[in-house]
Amino acid sequence: MRRVINLKGLMGVILCLLLSVAVGFGQDLTQQKQQKLNQVNEIDAKLKANPTADEYESLIKQREKLVAEIKDIDSKLMADTEAMKKINAVKKAFNDGNNAYKLGQNQQALDFYNSALSLDSTFFKANYGKGLTLKRLRRYDEAIAAYQAAIRHNPSYTDAYVALGKIYSETGKPDLAIQTYQKAIQNDPRDPKAHYELGAVYLDAKRDYNKAAENFTKATQLDPQYDLAFYSLGVALTELGRLDEAEMALENALAVTNRKKWADPHYRLAVVLNKKGDFADARKAADEALLQKPGYAPAAYEAGKACKALGQISQAITYFELAGRDRAWKQASDYEINLLKEQGNN
Repeated sequence: MRRVINLKGLMGVILCLLLSVAVGFGQDLTQQKQQKLNQVNEIDAKLKANPTADEYESLIKQREKLVAEIKDIDSKLMADTEAMKKINAVKKAFNDGNNAYKLGQNQQALDFYNSALSLDSTFFKANYGKGLTLKRLRRYDEAIAAYQAAIRHNPSYTDAYVALGKIYSETGKPDLAIQTYQKAIQNDPRDPKAHYELGAVYLDAKRDYNKAAENFTKATQLDPQYDLAFYSLGVALTELGRLDEAEMALENALAVTNRKKWADPHYRLAVVLNKKGDFADARKAADEALLQKPGYAPAAYEAGKACKALGQISQAITYFELAGRDRAWKQASDYEINLLKEQGNN
């Protein structure tokens, strides 16, 4: 994913750079110390060669100065070693947290991220990982605080804005979600996920289909392989009555996706095709959805509508009966079945 400032893996890069700089710095100091030790040895040799009183005094002063400089270097080397140990400890705790998170070991992941933050509270990547883990544990207020800490320590970290917006959206705070996604987009206008998530809030919570379509379109322009953005664009365009565009968006979603089974775009295509009066293709699309997701009530209902329009009454009743097995679709399906049976009796 492209960033205005490439933040993916940035903390790891910084840690590696700091480590390499620390190693280089330590090597320079070690070389300086060895040079000064060599100079001390040379002075000691001269002191043993019966120097004059003036030469002796001068050599002693030089030796004292070199010894003081060597002690200073030793102090710096000790501090440098401690810094390197801290960097390594932070990096290890963070990586251990990531590994535990991937394995679903949430409490262990949280412990590792907290360990990293106890050593470096400004480590924004650890705050972000902590937020992801807390969200998974449904500790939403703490997750919000962790994401906010990540943003505070790195105001350019778009992923944290998007994750924060996602929590606001999922906990019924769409206005806060919109504000957060807008900040993410201000930070990085070329982040497709921020545009997609903003579109999702406008689609699901605000029912503002124009703004939803605008953001989904932007997401697909930034990432032409973004299947969910194409799918959601198709949904928004359907609501706007822009059926030809909706059909194209849904077909694009299916064309670019890597998902082996994804019934929703086929179902949505059936909706669009039924609205367009292309009932034969609508039934095919609905059947494809049912093939990928057997018993999928919305697809069965659209297949029933298509068959009804095509005059295939018995098939329509079969589809509506299938849809009616789902409580959410039972009333509408029973209504259609009763109509068809009444028509058959007349």
